[in-house]
Order: sequence, then C-alpha cells, then structure tokens
Amino acid sequence: MTNQDEFGKVIAFPGLKDRLFEKGVEALEEGDAHAACDLLSQAYELESLNPEISTALVLALYECKEYEEAQAICREMLLEGVGDYFETVDMYLMILIQLHEHQDVVDTLHALFDEKEVPFEKEEHFRKLLQFSEKMLNAPAEETEEEADGPPLLEGKSLEEQIIITAGLVQRNIRPYRKELEEGLQDEGMHPFVQTMIVNVLREHGVASEILVKKLGREGVVQPENLPEVFTSDAFREAVLSLEELLLQDSPTLIRHAEEVLKRHAFLLYPFDMEWDPDDIALAYGHYAAGILGDEELEKDLQEKMDEGESKTVLAFIHELEEISSPNI
Repeated sequence: MTNQDEFGKVIAFPGLKDRLFEKGVEALEEGDAHAACDLLSQAYELESLNPEISTALVLALYECKEYEEAQAICREMLLEGVGDYFETVDMYLMILIQLHEHQDVVDTLHALFDEKEVPFEKEEHFRKLLQFSEKMLNAPAEETEEEADGPPLLEGKSLEEQIIITAGLVQRNIRPYRKELEEGLQDEGMHPFVQTMIVNVLREHGVASEILVKKLGREGVVQPENLPEVFTSDAFREAVLSLEELLLQDSPTLIRHAEEVLKRHAFLLYPFDMEWDPDDIALAYGHYAAGILGDEELEKDLQEKMDEGESKTVLAFIHELEEISSPNI
C-alpha cells in the first residue's frame, strides 16, 4: 500500500488514507471493531491531525476496550485542537469513566463549569457525568469492592447512569451483580437498550448458563457465551442485504437512513432476531425511510408492494420501536 523512492522515504499511494478511513468506518458500522482499529490506525499514522480519522479511531478503540490508547489520542486531540472541542471532551470523559478515573472526570468538569464554557446542549449530560463520578468517589469503600454485597447496581438510576454502569461491568467481576443483571433481563420495564448491554456483558464474561430474557413482548432462554455479537447474526445480515438490493437504485442517503434505523432496532431487540422474511423487513424499512425523508414516489411504490407478505406487520413493529426513546450518550 506504500511505495519507496530512491532515497528510502516511504510514500503512501494517492488516496490510501481516504480508503483506509472509509474501510475503517465501514468496519466500525458493521460491528467489527478490531478490523476498524487496524484500518483506522493505519490512516491515523498517515494523518494524525485529521479530526475525522482521530475521532473514528477513538471510537473504534473504545469499542475494543483499548481505553488507555483511546485516552492518549483524546489528550493529543485536545492539546492540538483537533476536531470539535466539546465532542472530544465528551469522548475523553467516557473513557475516564471506563478507566475508573473519577477524580479526573470531576476535576475536568468542575473546571469547565467554573469557566462557564459548557454549551447548553451538553450541560445536562455533563452534569449527570459529574454527579455520577462524585457519587463513585464518595461511596463507602465497602460498596466499591467488587466482591462486596452492595446496594442495587441499577435500581433507581437514570437511563444514562445505567448505561455507564453497565458498560463498566465488562472489565469488572460481575459475580456480585449476576442475580440483579439476570433479573433485569426478565424485567420488561427495563429499557431494552440496557437489557441488550446486559446480555453483551454476560456474553463477554463467557456466561454459559441458560438465562431467561423478556423484552419487547418476546421471551426466550439464551446461553450468552454462544450468542453472536450484535449485527453479526445471519438474520440481520440477510435483512441488510435485502434492503440494499431493494434500494440499490435510490439515493445513498435513503439507504443509509434505512440501515441506521434497522441497526438501531436490531440492537434494541438483541438477543432476539427479527423473524420475518428478509424481503418483508426490507420493504417495511425502505417504506419507513422513504416516508421520513419525504420521497413520496418511492413511498407509494413500496406501499403497493406491501400488500402481500408480512411487511405491514414489520412496519407496525417499526413504529412501535420508534416510540421508545433512544439514549443520548
């Protein structure tokens, strides 16, 4: 992918950086975080001050749980003024929380609030992070010990706090919390986003026992260690392929929007799959995306094709899932 001139200097092929970035983002969107890290790291070596490459690499490293490396790149971005400052600060704070560096979170946020520099749209989010880290710092030692029997982990917490806490369990001993986590999977009142995260935590820890899951009106028993990663199941891949084939002649924006909605819903539904025919799923999501983006001609065309099969049932399910608020974190 590189060439070498007569003086021994390594020269990158034209467009290599952009190609690596595109492939890296594509891998990240498909859930292959390790491939994304590899590709984006190569792009980063070619242009470390590119804000899009740096941000994507940090996200990929975060997904791979390479928190210290992600932290180092975030620090460099902040020092060099790369990318949107507050978006970078947001990523940096989330990484600090994963590393349990709560004092740094508190110090950083107090400085920002004291200087009155926090933008309005970030203020509530940052205050919740500040409260969470202060709470962790002020908790009695026996409540923070991994082997201790502490108060309920998620009960009474906001959705945002539940997400942060659950994400942190990937690198912790979950034995003291197993019962509460499994009960959460049977509680249809718990947000399905958090339930998906709990399933992922149990899968990451190699839990082999059978676990009952109830969510979104569905019920089933799963063995977490045998589950595929989110977005890698055959059912999801087939649905995406059918969607791309259906909308092949339409705008990339429409295809991307339809896939983003499908991906969001697949995450909420996990570990369950959409059990309808992939073509029916594609019709419903294509129709929904066309309506959202105001493509009346395509919406009408797809509506006519929805008279047969179960695509209307899928469409009703889409509207049901869209009523569920997505976490802003």
